[in-house]
Amino acid sequence: MLKPKLISFFKSFAFFSVLFFIVTSIAAILGNRITSKALDYPNLWELLLVISIGLAFVVAIVLMWNTSRQREQINLFIAKMEAMRHDTEYGGKVLLRPEDPLAPLANAVNNVQSLNRSRTKILQQQASTLNALLENMPLGVLRIQPDHKIVQTNAQAIHMLHLPDDVEGRPFENVFKNHQLLSIVNRALEQQQSIREQIMVDQLDVDIFVTYYQLRERHDELLVLLYDMTEVKRLQNMQADFAANASHELRTPLASIIGFSDTLLDGAQDDPEVRSEFIEIIHDEAEHLLALTNDILTLAKSPRSDKLIEEVHVAPIVDKVFSMQEKGRQKLDLTLKNEVTAKTIFNQCEEDVQTILTNLIVNAIKYNRQAGSVSVSAHADQRQCFITVSDTGMGIPSDQQERIFERFYRIDKSHNKKIPGTGLGLAIVHDLVESLSGSIYVDSQVGVGTKITVVIPNQIEK
Repeated sequence: MLKPKLISFFKSFAFFSVLFFIVTSIAAILGNRITSKALDYPNLWELLLVISIGLAFVVAIVLMWNTSRQREQINLFIAKMEAMRHDTEYGGKVLLRPEDPLAPLANAVNNVQSLNRSRTKILQQQASTLNALLENMPLGVLRIQPDHKIVQTNAQAIHMLHLPDDVEGRPFENVFKNHQLLSIVNRALEQQQSIREQIMVDQLDVDIFVTYYQLRERHDELLVLLYDMTEVKRLQNMQADFAANASHELRTPLASIIGFSDTLLDGAQDDPEVRSEFIEIIHDEAEHLLALTNDILTLAKSPRSDKLIEEVHVAPIVDKVFSMQEKGRQKLDLTLKNEVTAKTIFNQCEEDVQTILTNLIVNAIKYNRQAGSVSVSAHADQRQCFITVSDTGMGIPSDQQERIFERFYRIDKSHNKKIPGTGLGLAIVHDLVESLSGSIYVDSQVGVGTKITVVIPNQIEK
């Protein structure tokens, strides 16, 4: 079978051969241009035929070349349009001379191509922004179509709901393990409305907001937003417990002060012995109230951002705290050991270092045994500062070691006042160290003693 180009050539050649033969013959006859020289040829019609065939051959070649060139240009246009339809790489522009008959079409295709490129770039930027937002926002997100298939999700949703990695494209009934979540999504699809509820997913308290919305005409979707409320709930409970405990702790010394004052006013002040005893009790309760108020204010203060970072000599601070706790030391006949060398220097806020040392040393003294000891050591390297306070006290049971940094938590649960204190000292240390991006380690054994190590950054200027 002959190729289409060859067939076209033969058709053109035959057509123009006949055409030129007829035209030449008519011109020769009507013009009566046959000369004597022309009559020397045995056959004038053979001459005309040869001329016609030659001209037809040349014209056919030119037309065939022009047709082939136009077909190639049209094929190029078709390829460009197909590329734009399939959103593939468009390649370069179609370049034609201005006088070319297809130049206007080439310009139109080039303009459409440029417009599509701009729109594609905008869509790609929007898609990248959306993906970055989905992956970094603190919400779990799922898009669900009316056919129940999950079409998009993010890492937070997969983590919270324990979904498989290949969840996209699968019906949500096949991957959701929580019955409450299944019920909420099904109700939103059936009722075609948004629903918001809080449920428990494993150990997480999750706020679920299911939004039913129209993506385009006659195409609806569900957007499921999951917010982990566990930490928020924990903080709310802590605040409620703190308020309740603070009220109780403040009410107790106030009640004692008022009670003993009333007793004195009712006539007990006439007895010197009773008066002296009651005044001492009132004084102790007032000191306890003042210490409690100071600790509460310390906990309530927001971390300062304008702290003065300087070279802090630790050994003198330890000596200062020891001297301030002389009364407690004498009461238990304790031995206080300052093992910090004079060369130990921290690059930190001196107030923060003193607060940490004061609360740790006070706690070690209060919970010590008779004739026991308290040791303080410290050192620093290029990155971190280390403070260790050891005592020979009662020790902390292993099941309570994680709770000693809770506010108002005390090992003597009866609050029998045998060991004075507010129950806020270690909580203050914990919050302060946490604000400094540090760590606290507890090593304790009941009946042997406790060692608490604090690690905070050594903020050396570079």
